[in-house]
Amino acid sequence: MVNRLLICLTMVLPLLIGSPSVGALEVEVREDTLSLHAKESFLQDILKRITRQGVTVRIDPQLNPKITASFTRKEMESGLKILLRSLDHALIWESMPGSERVRLAEIQIFEPGKRSRMRPLAADGDLSIARNPKDGSFFVRDELLLRFGPGASLAEIEQLVHRIGATIIARHEGTNVVRVRLPENTDVPRLSEALSRENGIARAEPNFAYPISLPYKGLSPVPVDFPKPSPLNSDEGVPIAVLDSGLMPGAGLEDRILASLDAVNPGNMLTDGLGHGTQMSLVASGLISPLGVDPANASANPLIPIRAFDDNGMTSNFNLMRSIDFAIQNGARVMSLSWGTETESRFLEDAMAYAEANNLLVVASAGNEPTGKPVYPAAYSSVLGVGAEKPDGSLWEKSNFGDFVSLSAPGFAHMPVGYQGEPGAYAGTSIATAFVANAAAGHIKNNPAISKEDLRRFLENRFPK
Repeated sequence: MVNRLLICLTMVLPLLIGSPSVGALEVEVREDTLSLHAKESFLQDILKRITRQGVTVRIDPQLNPKITASFTRKEMESGLKILLRSLDHALIWESMPGSERVRLAEIQIFEPGKRSRMRPLAADGDLSIARNPKDGSFFVRDELLLRFGPGASLAEIEQLVHRIGATIIARHEGTNVVRVRLPENTDVPRLSEALSRENGIARAEPNFAYPISLPYKGLSPVPVDFPKPSPLNSDEGVPIAVLDSGLMPGAGLEDRILASLDAVNPGNMLTDGLGHGTQMSLVASGLISPLGVDPANASANPLIPIRAFDDNGMTSNFNLMRSIDFAIQNGARVMSLSWGTETESRFLEDAMAYAEANNLLVVASAGNEPTGKPVYPAAYSSVLGVGAEKPDGSLWEKSNFGDFVSLSAPGFAHMPVGYQGEPGAYAGTSIATAFVANAAAGHIKNNPAISKEDLRRFLENRFPK
């Protein structure tokens, strides 16, 4: 079966791959080989291309010589010796689960006796996004997510991926999804459709990407006195994972942070270039209450802020899977998703079901456009879709509606942090979602043995739509 599939893919792939881009710098990692064509290119620019393949790079920031080199399909270690010939370096390899092969996990570059100066090198900061003209969906350029049929061994998967000129750069064990890097300019939607029709592959999708929800801002700034959070004991409260644009340093939540992750650039310190994630963390933590809500009724909760969106406000399915894993590993009981998309994805649905199966209550925004169309992940059965109310308790006219909306909650707040702008009055299902997450965590704290069904019933009764 696998051999037949390899033959089919070898025939169809050339039709789906465009001509490679021509430029001063070309870097390609394919399985265990490295190709490089560079003329007076900075070393760190080359290494950033390598980090796209899932390789961690730690380097002294002061080391960034210009490199001129040209070679094709060199064995990885030999290619890196040419690239790093004038620098002290170390390579760290890791075994592939279920396979005898090893893969390059980390490159360390340093001056003698100065390893302590090494820092993680961030990949190119933002996701490279393309758009499918056929349906308008966004996806990560030249990436594919695959799930193979039962019985396919990792060796067979690697063989298939190698034959189509691609590279496995990550695998999500929880959903059994493999993330694959394709040659440049691949027609990802068409290749995905072609692969999905083949026996031996259970599912193929682009690595779909989603924009963050845009909040509505008041016409004039509203001065807000920044509240001071009360300290929490390490065993106090129920952790909430906020998958958003991150958290601004100095936002006043330092004592509430249980753990944090930059899922866009793992290894980097957590930041928030947009402000949206900081706003949602303030509400989820209980530090900011929506208008019309008595602040005394808010629950003080520990947070797990996760930067799942880049500074262009985009995330991807695989970033979300990585974020969910981190939330589970750090004991989150509630997951707040203040964003949504009309793009339906089986892998996104599976990721939400995986989160629910691991004891996470997932709440997500229904959307700020009253179209009546389903918005995902709010519309998945494992997720509570949240609409927004005005301070007087009436339904906000811009809140989306439909059978997929499970409840509606207060969605207006005065924010001491702006979203790409000044502090002020904001509105949206994003705020309502973070507030429902806060209420859910508070109820779990008071009822530790509550079932998921009873928790959902409690929230739907408290916040009827």
